Amino acid sequence: MLEWLPKNGRLLFLAKTLRVFGFGFLSIILPLYMLRLGYPALVIGAVLSSAVIGSVIFNLLVSKFSDSFGRKKSLMMLSVLMGVSTALMIANLGTALFIVAALIGSVSVTGSETGPFLAIEQSSITTQVSDKNRTKAYSIYNFLGYSAAAVGALFSAVPTLFNNVISGYHVVLYSYLVISILLILIYIPLSGTIESQKRKSRVKISKETRKIIIKLAALFSIDAFGGGFILQSLLALWFNSRYGLNLDYLAVLFLVTNSITAVSILLAPLVAKRIGLLKTMVVTHIISNCALITIPLAPSLFYAITFLLIRQSLSQMDVPARQSYTMAIVKPNERTATAGITNTPRSVAQSISPILSSYFIGTFQYALPFFFSGSIKIFYDVLIFLSFRKIKPPEEKRK
Repeated sequence: MLEWLPKNGRLLFLAKTLRVFGFGFLSIILPLYMLRLGYPALVIGAVLSSAVIGSVIFNLLVSKFSDSFGRKKSLMMLSVLMGVSTALMIANLGTALFIVAALIGSVSVTGSETGPFLAIEQSSITTQVSDKNRTKAYSIYNFLGYSAAAVGALFSAVPTLFNNVISGYHVVLYSYLVISILLILIYIPLSGTIESQKRKSRVKISKETRKIIIKLAALFSIDAFGGGFILQSLLALWFNSRYGLNLDYLAVLFLVTNSITAVSILLAPLVAKRIGLLKTMVVTHIISNCALITIPLAPSLFYAITFLLIRQSLSQMDVPARQSYTMAIVKPNERTATAGITNTPRSVAQSISPILSSYFIGTFQYALPFFFSGSIKIFYDVLIFLSFRKIKPPEEKRK
């Protein structure tokens, strides 16, 4: 199935799968673990925001230095910090160190990722595939990630086997620590073909690319700010607060939602081939966000879950299309910087909304996070289409 993908690409796919498996359960248990430890909702929101701020910091570092420092070494260093972060969470040495753990650990609170691992791997994949296979590669890369997130969501139910005592949560967190060690072992065999061809000098971004990056960064920040209201961690908190869903039910719910998301991502290359990458991003996103707005209007838990499943069936189809489109419209040696820089404002914007959302949930204003999120993200969809409708990737220019 992956005979067209070299060994480096397969190792990156394996790392993605393992890492997002961890994100899948950590994003669900983290807020509930902190609740069990006695932290209030606002502190939990602050920790979640800190995780996003950490992504900002490391995305900036990655975009500026990873190509000259080395992509392989950068990935290994990030894995080490991921392990240190997990150890701090297990130790529970207070709010300040919980925030530090969230800052340094590339912690995902969405169940997926927008952090520094993604920026490096996203550009590295382009060195392993042709333009023809680029979107397919990103589709499979994200499919594996969301499939792993689905299994990870199910794994988040482990604490219920221990009657939700702290030691049950520790079992899951120790598993996350093991994942960080396995990532290091996976990255060791990576060969030099993933590295930038201009490692010895800092990449200078052309004026043309700079304009593209500024536009994309501004637009992605709007999308991310809207998305920050309904991160997977906050959805778990919302269903727990609004409908009293316990961890075992939440695990099954997010297993199903992430499985649906994973399958839908495989359809992205087929849709993109017919209507183009940009239209794939926009059309699927608008429909999914309309479904998102209806979730808090549901008269019962059954309908709320139904609307969530509809939303998840389309919400991430734009991801491989967006990644492929972004990498395609800039020069090869500018791709890591582009990925890092465009991911940075996403993380900045996304760091603000979790605190607002947790406040709304804590004060029983259950509908507001969904209304804000869906409306803002639809606004982004309209803007990105109007801004980039005339810029086509190489494979679409040839049609």
